[in-house]
Amino acid sequence: MKVRGRANWIILSVLVLTAIIAFLAFFGGEAPSTAANRFLLALGKGDVETLTEMSYFKPERPREQVEADWKKTLSYSRHFLFVWRVKSDRRPTPDRAIVALLFVKDAQRSGSYEENFILDLVKVDGKWKVDVQSINREMFPALPR
Repeated sequence: MKVRGRANWIILSVLVLTAIIAFLAFFGGEAPSTAANRFLLALGKGDVETLTEMSYFKPERPREQVEADWKKTLSYSRHFLFVWRVKSDRRPTPDRAIVALLFVKDAQRSGSYEENFILDLVKVDGKWKVDVQSINREMFPALPR
């Protein structure tokens, strides 16, 4: 016999879990490893807009200068092919993160091999940005400095 007005505990549990997942999806923010992947994908595709948006420089530079620097970098490295895999990420502080990568330069050459590199990320206005000045020059040629 069912009693009117009583919620089924399974339906209630599903609704609560859905609300928690929605909250985390909208307010949890992007993970550092996801941001690093987005940055490297933009670097591989030559997406100047995304690279400009996700770049962190100290001292801060005007957006136009950052965009011009990325255009120059990409013109020098347009034939540089690479692949990567994120190994791990860690957050020494709430607004800094380190993403460890396995990175293969010149990926089409038969003698290519994985190398370890890191990306330093800084949280600015709630968004992860890559500290471009800290990227190892051996990882990618002609990076903006």
